[in-house]
Amino acid sequence: MERKEFKDFFYNTVSILAARICDKNPGINFTKNLDGLFEEYLNQRTSLKLLIKNMDDPPEKTRLDRHKVAACITVAIIKTRLLYQDNLDDVDNSYSLVKASRINEQLAFLCGLNLVISYMLEDPEIDSKIKDTLENFRFPKTRYEKKKENDDNNEYKYVKYIDSVIRGLYYANISSGLSILLLSNIFFLLEEYHKLSCFVLTDTTVE
Repeated sequence: MERKEFKDFFYNTVSILAARICDKNPGINFTKNLDGLFEEYLNQRTSLKLLIKNMDDPPEKTRLDRHKVAACITVAIIKTRLLYQDNLDDVDNSYSLVKASRINEQLAFLCGLNLVISYMLEDPEIDSKIKDTLENFRFPKTRYEKKKENDDNNEYKYVKYIDSVIRGLYYANISSGLSILLLSNIFFLLEEYHKLSCFVLTDTTVE
């Protein structure tokens, strides 16, 4: 993803998702640091290419797939910290590391997933039946999760899985570090899970 495409993604995806998060979370603000984010994305992309490149590989062999690009963007957003809190005072003695804001990790993961979905929509090898379901992207269920009775709102059915990924990103960032290759594999597995769940639920196959 080069500068022009990245700029479009920043304003059409990152900024919109950040605004939604800010609207739902009073005291959270968004800093439109396009230049800083793009520079960090380039750093992550370059590091990943050096990691996976063989010495004799031609340039076209180092092109990144959508899962790796999404992982680079996710890590770049986490590192850049585009969202910040107005006040970090512990006004009611309830602040703790466990409750620390993971809002940047939330934004980062949603942006990365959004990028994967947008590339899936443009991929001619993906069946149109699957593309029609991407608006309600399916996530794995977790053992912590309980579906509410008479709840038909897909937006909240699998929120626990998203929470677990966001929590993992937060603790990885502050402790052992973020692995772009592992994160890209998560995006790959999520894409495959969604595809398979479409076949299971609709009993259809790709022609």
